Amino acid sequence: MFWLIMIKLITGLMGLLLVVRLLGKKSLSDITPFDLIYTLVLGGILEESLYDPKINVLHLLLGIAVWGCLIYFVEKIVQKNDKVNRWLKGEPSVLIRDGVLNLSEINRNKIELEQLRQMARQNQCFSLKNAKHVILENAGQISLVMDSEEDKALSIMLVDQGHIQEKVLKTHQLTKTWLQKNLKQLGYNTLGNLVYVEWSQENGFYVITKEDVTEHIYRIDG
Repeated sequence: MFWLIMIKLITGLMGLLLVVRLLGKKSLSDITPFDLIYTLVLGGILEESLYDPKINVLHLLLGIAVWGCLIYFVEKIVQKNDKVNRWLKGEPSVLIRDGVLNLSEINRNKIELEQLRQMARQNQCFSLKNAKHVILENAGQISLVMDSEEDKALSIMLVDQGHIQEKVLKTHQLTKTWLQKNLKQLGYNTLGNLVYVEWSQENGFYVITKEDVTEHIYRIDG
C-alpha cells in the first residue's frame, strides 16, 4: 500500500506538471476563475486516487490525460473565438472612467460601494473622488489610475445608495442633522437621489447623484 501511494504521487506529479506545462505559463495574478476550477479538479483527481486501492496508476494517468486534453481543447477554442473567451473567462469591467461611476458594471459584478472603496484603498487611493479610472480585471483584482498621487486624505462614506451610514457618523462624532444640513447647503434636499456621499476634513464633501453615474459598458480588450 505504501509503495502504491508513492508511485501514484510521483506519477501524478509528473502528469500534473506535464498538463500545466502544456497549457502554458501563468502567474498567480493572471489566473482566472476558469483556470482555478480546472486546476482544482486536476488536484482532486490525484487526491481521490491516492488512498483508493481500486484506482491504479493507469486509471490515474487516464484521468489526468482526459481532463488535460479537455482543457487544452477548450483553451484552443477560447483563443480562436472571442465570444467563447468572454463567456468562459470573462472580460475586464470599467467601474470608473474619467471619474464617472459606472453603476451598471458595479451592479453586474455584484460589487458594493464599500467593497469598491476597499479595493481602491488597497491601491493607495483613499477617496473615490481621486479615482480617475478603475478597472476590475478578469482575475478579480483592480487596476487603478488616480487624479493625484499626492492626495492621501482618508475619506469616510456617509451615504450609500440613498442610505445614511449612521454607524460611521457616530464613530466620528457626527450627526444626521449635521449631514442633512450640509447636504441641503450643497443643494441636495433628498437622499433618494444620492448614490454616494463621502467626506474628509481636508477635501470636504464629494457627492454622486443618479444623474452623475453612467450605465454604459466599455469594452477595452478583445
